[in-house]
Amino acid sequence: MMMRAGLLFLSLGLLSVGAQASVFKSECTLDKAVKNEALNATLGVKGGCDADKLVRQQKEKVSAEVKKSTSSVLDDKKSGLNEKRDDLKATQHKINQAGKQAAQARQELNGVIKDPAKAAANAIIN
Repeated sequence: MMMRAGLLFLSLGLLSVGAQASVFKSECTLDKAVKNEALNATLGVKGGCDADKLVRQQKEKVSAEVKKSTSSVLDDKKSGLNEKRDDLKATQHKINQAGKQAAQARQELNGVIKDPAKAAANAIIN
């Protein structure tokens, strides 16, 4: 009876250690991958870190970095384009204002040409 309890306790202990080990995933490094590949070649025991896992991890890191950099560049470009769009809107507003002033000046000039006496009288009054 005591032997069964001991085995049960030992089994539960090993299961909990295994579960905790999966929570703390260690990063696969080149040294670990080389050591595990050597163990696999000599003893036939394969570790958790091998060349394939190392390549996958590095690929994920590079992919994440490329996405981050791309997003940053695109955000910068978008910001620059928004600023240029705002500048263009301001310039278009100035052009429209200048066009209105030119139209008003043209009307005043036409009024002076048609009736110079009336235009002179208006100029004196105003």
